[in-house]
Amino acid sequence: MGFHGNGVTVLNFDGTYRTQKELFRFPHEWIDLTDIPETNLYCSEASLTEIEKRLRRRRTRGAVLIGSGNYHYVTYLLLKEMKEPFALVLFDHHTDAEQGEGRLISCGSWVAHALQQALLRKVVIVGPSFSPRHLRLSPNITVLPFNDRDEWPNALLEAIPTRNVYISIDKDALRHEDAVTNWDQGRMPLFRLLACLRLLLFYKKVLGVDICGEYPRAAVDAFHPLCLEARRKNEQANSAILEMCFRYAASHLRPA
Repeated sequence: MGFHGNGVTVLNFDGTYRTQKELFRFPHEWIDLTDIPETNLYCSEASLTEIEKRLRRRRTRGAVLIGSGNYHYVTYLLLKEMKEPFALVLFDHHTDAEQGEGRLISCGSWVAHALQQALLRKVVIVGPSFSPRHLRLSPNITVLPFNDRDEWPNALLEAIPTRNVYISIDKDALRHEDAVTNWDQGRMPLFRLLACLRLLLFYKKVLGVDICGEYPRAAVDAFHPLCLEARRKNEQANSAILEMCFRYAASHLRPA
């Protein structure tokens, strides 16, 4: 059914994408958010409102590059834009479904906030290397811990009850050989993630995709070997994910 998007929106919270030149070949636009306070890890209500206001003005729809996983709560705002019943497929080493305090949203609680949306029918979290039986999760959440068996991607399709899906990817689900993030990472190879994406794009209507998990960039250590390694691996992973999405763009799947 394909990817229903016309370009890439690059969110500039932390400057991490300025050096990932390979991504500029995709149709894209930038939204600068560096001037908004109280956004790192936790986001105040006022700042969340301002971020949402700027997102509404964007021209490109479909793929969003968020930045560090510290800002993954932006997915909550992107899910609010959905107009049809859908399921969220989240590739992440963590569940991001903690019950936060009050109305304050964070990178660790945004899934719990998102479940309050009427059109969100199911959340399928793919990639934790642990079984979260000890966690109190909503019955509308299914967790598929990563394993390397051939039938594993098909279990993902079976867990999704809707025709429409939104895909959110935190690269901390990936093994260190394929990405470098500022959080503890999982064991999923990039080729396994791409295989899952291919299945979703072929069998489901993908309403949107976002990617986070960049390694935070600081001018003081921009040329440190770890930072250079992180930029190279993350740029390659981001590029491969976007290529897969646009390969299955809905406009390319229509019969001539």
